[in-house]
Amino acid sequence: MGTHLQGETKNMSLAKIRGAVALASVLIFGMLGAEIVLAADKGLQATFDQPMSSVHKAAVDALTVIGCTIKKEEATLVEGKREHKVGLFVGSGGETVTVTLSQASEGKVAVDIRTAKTFVGGAGQKNWDQPVLDDMTKALAAAPAH
Repeated sequence: MGTHLQGETKNMSLAKIRGAVALASVLIFGMLGAEIVLAADKGLQATFDQPMSSVHKAAVDALTVIGCTIKKEEATLVEGKREHKVGLFVGSGGETVTVTLSQASEGKVAVDIRTAKTFVGGAGQKNWDQPVLDDMTKALAAAPAH
């Protein structure tokens, strides 16, 4: 029976070591600037009765307003990344916000807005889907429909 308990104790120790190694890996990746990205949220979808060029410009402007640096800009995709901030929460900032555009019907453009948070900064990060949609809606409401 003593051998059985020693085996269980050894297995528990191995589990603790593996857990510690996993935690250390996450911390090292975080310190090196590597990011482990969590799954993106379900996003927000909307349709605008505006030309693609106007909706695209509104997406770029909205990402800039929330503090994103535009990292990818294509005809049907705009992606921005918020800078990491030092503050109350370690790892705040760093979210990647993506706006995907597609032609919905004649003269209408559908958008899909999604925020991806990083594993390391998740506690201090925020979902930016709604603020981006609000800013795009406001900008496009002021623009004349085609």
